[in-house]
Order: sequence, then C-alpha cells, then structure tokens
Amino acid sequence: MTIAVINPNASVAMTELIERECRGLEGLSQPLSIHRCEQSPPSIEGYSDGAQAAYWVAETVRQLEALAEPPSAYVLACFDDTGLDAARELTRAPVLGIGEAAMQAANLVGNRFTVLTSLERSIPILSRNLRHYGYGERCAGVYASNVSVLALEADPASYDQVLERAWFALEQSRGETLVLGCAGMSGWVARLQKDVGVPVIDGVRVAVAVADALTRLGLQTSKALGYAFPETKS
Repeated sequence: MTIAVINPNASVAMTELIERECRGLEGLSQPLSIHRCEQSPPSIEGYSDGAQAAYWVAETVRQLEALAEPPSAYVLACFDDTGLDAARELTRAPVLGIGEAAMQAANLVGNRFTVLTSLERSIPILSRNLRHYGYGERCAGVYASNVSVLALEADPASYDQVLERAWFALEQSRGETLVLGCAGMSGWVARLQKDVGVPVIDGVRVAVAVADALTRLGLQTSKALGYAFPETKS
C-alpha cells in the first residue's frame, strides 16, 4: 500500500521539491510514490493550463488504478486542486487536493486565514474554490506574491518578495494563519512561519498526513452519487 503524490504539472524541479518535502514527514504508516504529469504544462497558471493538466491527472490515476496493487490514497499537489473531482470518480481510494486540505487545516488552527498564491490570475480560481468548499467566510483574503511558479523554483531571491507580500497580506486582511497557495512554496514553511509569526500551512504536508490518516481509518471515496465510477460507454 502506498500514497501516490501526483504533481499535475510537468516541472521536474517542482516534483523534486514536492518529493523532498513529503519524505521529510515523520510518522507516516505507508510509503510514498511520487508522480509527474510529463505531458502537462510546465506550470499551472490559469484556466487553460488547468484544463490541460486535469486530463493528465485523470490519465495518471487511471494508470495507477490498473496496477496489481493500486495506491491506497492519492494527493494532487497543485493548490488549484486541478482534476480533483475527476480523480475522485476514478477510484475508491481517498483523493486529496492540497488546496482543500490546506483550507481545512487552517480552519482548525485560527478564526480566519489568508492565502498567498503566485500570480494575480490565480486569485479568481482560488476564490471560486473557497466558495465551493464553503470556506468563503473563513478566508480573510487571497493575495498574490507576483512571483511565477517557475520563478519560485529557479530564483532563491524570490523568497524576499514572497515574505514582503506575506507581511502585507496578513496586515491588510488581519488573517490569523497564512496558507501557502502554491506547492512551489513548500520548502519555505518553517522559514516563513518564523518570519511572519503566525501558523504557516503547506497543503502538501497536510494532504499527505490526512491521506495517511484516512486510510488507517478505513475511509474511502463514496460511490453513492457524485463520485460514482464513470458510466461505461458503448
């Protein structure tokens, strides 16, 4: 039994970052397998990137489900939760998106949370997800660092800009926790938490830990209605 962590984009560097951060978690009861959607866009920034990546997320889940021993759970490591609903249709295993998981965790450790994402164009997507998940009232605001996903990977100096925007976002929104709205920020959790002085939540870590807990509790994706397996087409 394994937890499959899927990077919905094609970036090798981000996949390696996600793997490092996941493997740093202690106390997991199951091993991890890390997967990259090689034919997806290099980063997911906007609706069209997300639409392309969602197809490859679904294909990756289909391939893994066909294994003799399919994963016991899945984590989709894009904060937009790209392809999440489609993936849940394809398996009985729990499927967690890091966006939804991070929002749920933030809801448990503070009254209102602030989300810091990469670019402005991601704000409408995340705002829609917040409403869909029922966290619109608990979110103090969604802000952009104005650092692209690929720049987060390539430029170490981008941390200073992310930190500056985090301070601004928390001051403006009066949020009590900071949610990192991009998997590319995962490596900065401890550093940011020390610098901003509030809990900083990385959805990658949260989703992996929750996926592990759900499998130990024997919980699976419901097939009653919305996430029933796709209909067989003649």
